[in-house]
Amino acid sequence: MPNQSNLSASTDLSTLSSDSDIGTVLQLRWKRIEDRGAKALVEFDKPLGDLLGKLRAALEEGQKQIPSKTLNHYNVGDICRRRRSEAERLSRDWDIEVSHLDGKTVGELAASGKWSSSTALFAAVDKPEREAKASEKKAAKEAAKAEAEAEEAAEAEAAAKPMTADEIAFEAMVLCSVNRISDADFIAALKKQITFISEAA
Repeated sequence: MPNQSNLSASTDLSTLSSDSDIGTVLQLRWKRIEDRGAKALVEFDKPLGDLLGKLRAALEEGQKQIPSKTLNHYNVGDICRRRRSEAERLSRDWDIEVSHLDGKTVGELAASGKWSSSTALFAAVDKPEREAKASEKKAAKEAAKAEAEAEEAAEAEAAAKPMTADEIAFEAMVLCSVNRISDADFIAALKKQITFISEAA
């Protein structure tokens, strides 16, 4: 097993038994990736995800995040949070088959070299689900718009439709009730108005 001082970015992780040493090598690889802009799904992200999975499995009940102290202890605290999160998913989903990508597993896709980053890989893996959600959202929006337009049309039609004698009488009786006018007083006033209109005609 290599000594701590002999560890480098190119050290074979399979020769290491200490998680701390693995973290040190990953930290060295991360620096190289940052410097060169390289992407290494199999050599970097997968082992990083494996290590993070171990650390998460060791969390106490109720803990949701791996403490920064733990990440720093294993020398992976300097790796950006998004990269760590995607690496953990890559490790977790490694053997899952992706039906719309020729039924290959996530691991096989990662090793194919077609995708240079986990972000790009998962964008391809999640594409059908993402498109389905977008379609559902669009359909829901269009349905809501159609319903609103139907309600507006119904209201416009109701407003344009002449009121019947019964509807007018009902509205009048409601107003009388609100204003505490008796039926007798209302009928008397109505007869008076009819007389005036008849005489004016």
